[in-house]
Amino acid sequence: MHMTSSILARLKNWPSGIKPAVQTRFWTQWRQKRWLPCAAEWLIILAVAYLYGGQVTLNFDGQQLQQTGEHNESATLPLLAEIGLRRYGEIPLWNPYMLTGFPHAGDLINHFWNPVSTIPVLIWGGINGMKVSIFVSFVLAGMGQWLFAHIFGLRSWFRLWAALLFMLSGGLALLWRLGWYELLLGAVWFPWCFASLWWALKRKDRTSLVLAAVCVAMVLTTGGGYYPVYLFVCLSVLAAAALLWARRSERWSKLRRAAAVAALSLGLLAVMLLPLVDGYRLTARDTLPDQQQLGSQPIAYALFNYVVSAPEWLNVDVLSKGSGWSWFYIGFLPLAALTLIPLAYSRARWHRPALSTLAVLFVVLLAWQANRYFPVRFLYDWIPFLYTFRFPNRLLIIASSPLIVLAGLGLQYFMVEGRRWSRGWRLAVAQKYGDRQASGLPVRWVLYGALLLIMALSLRDVYRVNKGFAFADQRLNAKSYTALKWLKQYDPDLYYTSLGGDAVFWDWVPAGYELEMPIINFRYNRRLVSMADQRRPESPFFASPKYLLARPDQPKPENAELLNHFDGVDLWFLPDALPVAFSADPGLLLSSGGPKKENVSPLAVRYDGPNQIVVQGEPGQVGDQLVVLVSNYPGWRLLVDGQPAPLQPANDYLGAMMPGGEHTYTFVFRPSKHVIGLAISLLTLAAMLAILLVESPLGARLAGRRAGRTNGLPD
Repeated sequence: MHMTSSILARLKNWPSGIKPAVQTRFWTQWRQKRWLPCAAEWLIILAVAYLYGGQVTLNFDGQQLQQTGEHNESATLPLLAEIGLRRYGEIPLWNPYMLTGFPHAGDLINHFWNPVSTIPVLIWGGINGMKVSIFVSFVLAGMGQWLFAHIFGLRSWFRLWAALLFMLSGGLALLWRLGWYELLLGAVWFPWCFASLWWALKRKDRTSLVLAAVCVAMVLTTGGGYYPVYLFVCLSVLAAAALLWARRSERWSKLRRAAAVAALSLGLLAVMLLPLVDGYRLTARDTLPDQQQLGSQPIAYALFNYVVSAPEWLNVDVLSKGSGWSWFYIGFLPLAALTLIPLAYSRARWHRPALSTLAVLFVVLLAWQANRYFPVRFLYDWIPFLYTFRFPNRLLIIASSPLIVLAGLGLQYFMVEGRRWSRGWRLAVAQKYGDRQASGLPVRWVLYGALLLIMALSLRDVYRVNKGFAFADQRLNAKSYTALKWLKQYDPDLYYTSLGGDAVFWDWVPAGYELEMPIINFRYNRRLVSMADQRRPESPFFASPKYLLARPDQPKPENAELLNHFDGVDLWFLPDALPVAFSADPGLLLSSGGPKKENVSPLAVRYDGPNQIVVQGEPGQVGDQLVVLVSNYPGWRLLVDGQPAPLQPANDYLGAMMPGGEHTYTFVFRPSKHVIGLAISLLTLAAMLAILLVESPLGARLAGRRAGRTNGLPD
């Protein structure tokens, strides 16, 4: 009797007359059939991405890298990640190859914690990993837009059209054309954030909160300095819309869920955010705030950028655009399809929340890029900090995502209404099929075919135009490797090199990083605040390059000695440069004349990985102070023969007091904020994984077994 009641208890949730095994098999088959079209669409996205940029981005020649923009500068951080992870087995927290060192932990342009960037670098190295991450990012752009379109009601080939059009859009092509690597890594995740937050606010589970937080973290870990503000505004619009459309009784719950997404995101990002406390105080950008915001345009002019495909449009200053790069081509069809939205809103009541939300998000982004004009200009005057964000027309890249989904909804509504209008209508045809004669061709087939053809032609046009604009099969500067390898063999010690002096050889920088040579004149739009004090006229001493590579027409420093010539580039030795590590009288370090090369004692010094400097030697005389010409920054620690010792900075460079005799001085960069942030991030990640496990099918099954045992039911 007990067994019978147990079986009945298990069967009571199943439909009458269907056994559990049959029901399970039925639902499994149904789900497989349901996901089959989706899988086909994902494969199409992958195939188009490969045809679009795979030839360039999946070329595993380590000397092949596009040269149409700032690709060489952007390659430095993937190369730094390669050096740290693959060569030394450590996370690079310090960048020893830019200027006299720069904190990588605490650098806003730091995409190390973004797995799409770092995992390919770990597998394929800096240059090839960077290219693979670009290919993956384009695929993610399509997949994220597909999900965004699906969540907001697009189906079938309208959803696929929206996904492909965003992946092929001119804004993403622009970012890669100009070499803005971290901006492209982050831009592709905006549709994921839009979709996941909207989805999470409509559900009751915790898994959706975790997924939304992960998407937010994927944007912010890319190091796009503007993206935190962009994302905050966009997600605030979505959250406000969700609250507005919700029942009054549900609003508090949705608000709590939005706060939970924010809290999980901050916890996951702690390893990146906490070191920024020091970075914000102690680092600076070279560019000044853009008070004029010349990239801003009125909304009507901004929309014009989406339909111009002439190559000259990139830098043309017309339509109230004073500067910046304008390439956002998506063709005419999306803008034309927007005219169908008012009609769709009036007829399709179940789509009104989605249509309204997308429209508001799109208009907010358009108004924001038009920040020189009413009403956003008043916000900028009220919050002057916003003027630090240059190129407001970049917002058109993000705006294209809701624009395309809106256009897809308009086209989808047109098809639905056309099908209803043409029901039962046929076009007369006079064609025989064997013994049968067709009575007519359904009008809806003609409608489907025409609409599908128009959408396919729009994709073909955007694909053709933007592929030629975005990708170029080019190579790194071979001369840079020849010259710097020669120099490294000639002088294997640690020293600073200047590539081009004031006219920086940007295309030589990847070679410098790969050969682990500090480039003192490389400053990619950021520097330490202390550099200004170090190089004041009254400063007693400062770091300078030992070698200079310059073109023959550039001015030569005093006492420079020509060492070699490399096809239009001269290599000069600068004998007056101080050694990277030396001992000197402490009084001399403070005097106006300062130490000179002839009155200091050089010491053996080397970088043992990005985060560690090792100095060996003895003082030139009793009481001398050690100076290492590497910038001082919170997080440096000193070990003398393995024992902790106090730092003694000199002119904001690393230093220490030297006991008599020969010793080993090890300077280690390990900021406490990084350690604390890493602990918080790992705890948050563990909590998120626990949530996913508990709410996964496996977790539900284990919970069901425990409940069964509690109720006395057999497993």
